[in-house]
Amino acid sequence: MGMYDKTLRELFQDVPYKLIKLLTNQNIVKVLDSHFPKVEEREADLVVELENNEIFHLEIQSVNDSYMPKRMLYYYLLIDKVYKKEPIQMVLYVGEKNNTIKNGLNLKNLTYTYQVVNIQDIDCKELIDSDSINDNIIAILCNIKNPNNFFEKINQKLLNLNNKERENYLRKLIILARLRPNIYQNLESFYKEKKMPFIIEPKNDPLYNKGWNEAWNEAWNEAWNEAQESRKIKDAVMMIKEFNLPIEVIAEKFEIDKNILIEKLKENIENRN
Repeated sequence: MGMYDKTLRELFQDVPYKLIKLLTNQNIVKVLDSHFPKVEEREADLVVELENNEIFHLEIQSVNDSYMPKRMLYYYLLIDKVYKKEPIQMVLYVGEKNNTIKNGLNLKNLTYTYQVVNIQDIDCKELIDSDSINDNIIAILCNIKNPNNFFEKINQKLLNLNNKERENYLRKLIILARLRPNIYQNLESFYKEKKMPFIIEPKNDPLYNKGWNEAWNEAWNEAWNEAQESRKIKDAVMMIKEFNLPIEVIAEKFEIDKNILIEKLKENIENRN
């Protein structure tokens, strides 16, 4: 999983209710389990039950993927099997390039469709004004009319978070901003003018006095390393499962704590049960 997709999936774990309302014109009444542990483990980006009793499945894409229709069909069948209900499906495209993702399949013996929506075509004022910091950060991918006002609002939200949460959301903000080069430059200029990542009390925040470039690069590098580590663990678990290799050997080869691999393998077993 790329770092953009990882960041977006983390944001969607704390469900952006406003965004789903914008996409479906329905409120969420229940967040459903999006893990589908069948022949191969699958995890959808978001599966929820709406107030009209429909199941809504959303996938977020930062790049154009020609295989997307078949992936969506696979999820369609899994969701129908698990929840006994055909889902409404949508791909939310968040990339910078022109969207070329097809909205379905037209095969010899099968016709299948779903919606494809470009987040830049959505009026995201409700996301910007939302009380949820997750909605606010996702809004950076929209067509922002007044970047400085937008950054001021987010900055004020960040002031109310503890240090750990603040650093976490800073990383997410930086990563998603890189999907929008013009917004990224505005964001960089905005914080450079402040001489620090946030308007904060020096004694209360470890990022104070690091300087803009140091804090920015640290946040980016940490997010990159987290994505790489997640990929490494996933590959190690796959090798243990597929080739029945000793955990100790793979742990040493991949330079991963053996206990982490044991926990991941336990999670896979539990998901199958």
